[in-house]
Amino acid sequence: MPELPEVETMRRDLAALADQAAVVRVQVRDEKVIHGSAGAFARGMKGRRFASFGRRGKVLMLGLDNGDTLLAHPRMTGHWLGLEPDHGLPRFPRVIFHLDNGRRLVFDDSRRFGRLELVRGGCVDDACLLRNIGHDGLCVDEAILGQWLSRKRVPIKVALLDQRGVSGIGNIYASEILHRIGLDPRTPACRVKPDELRAIARETERVLGESIEYRGTTLMNYRTASGDQGKFRRRLRVYGHEGEPCRRKGCEGTIQRIVLGGRSTYFCSYCQRTGRTRRA
Repeated sequence: MPELPEVETMRRDLAALADQAAVVRVQVRDEKVIHGSAGAFARGMKGRRFASFGRRGKVLMLGLDNGDTLLAHPRMTGHWLGLEPDHGLPRFPRVIFHLDNGRRLVFDDSRRFGRLELVRGGCVDDACLLRNIGHDGLCVDEAILGQWLSRKRVPIKVALLDQRGVSGIGNIYASEILHRIGLDPRTPACRVKPDELRAIARETERVLGESIEYRGTTLMNYRTASGDQGKFRRRLRVYGHEGEPCRRKGCEGTIQRIVLGGRSTYFCSYCQRTGRTRRA
């Protein structure tokens, strides 16, 4: 699933490909990915010019020249491709935007879970795709994060995946963040200590920022707008490394995999001991 670094990479790629470009024609090949009427969506996008490129958590916010906003949530397997006129279409093109600069922007999604929503006017906070989206993971407010976690009795790993707290953290980066600060993912969120809270805020921004530099992590489906894979996978310390030696210097542990909240969780029980026996 694309997480914050992957969506931020999409945002930057789209800004480079479509800044000030106008939409000449919209092909909706799969109405399921459109929130609301596909016909109204296509009519609302036609003739509009891309004016700004923003993001909140895992949701792209593409501002148009008339004040409307195109929201795009890739969810499990959605991603954007920028195609030149002579380039063939990918396997799962759900929506195709034909631009006046000759390019095509394609929203490709093999599993059809992604969603596009056209929001009229400036009331994006009321949009369906932005409901229950908390503060962005690239700018973590330690006080707000502390208030959020203090009310959660679930394991800290599960709490970090809840987009109402810090938005943009998914399964991959939650495991990486907790390994870097040496915190057991089973620690009750409401029992996280102040120094651990500061470390979570610091490493969240650091890990997500590092992944953006490498244009995200490709495990299966994710591709950049040019069709390339994200390169951060080779820098993952625990995710997907079950049974391998821990990469923390001086640690003699082995990476384990458990399931928390129905999601695979990778950690080292040797160096991530802090708080694992605390009771909520």
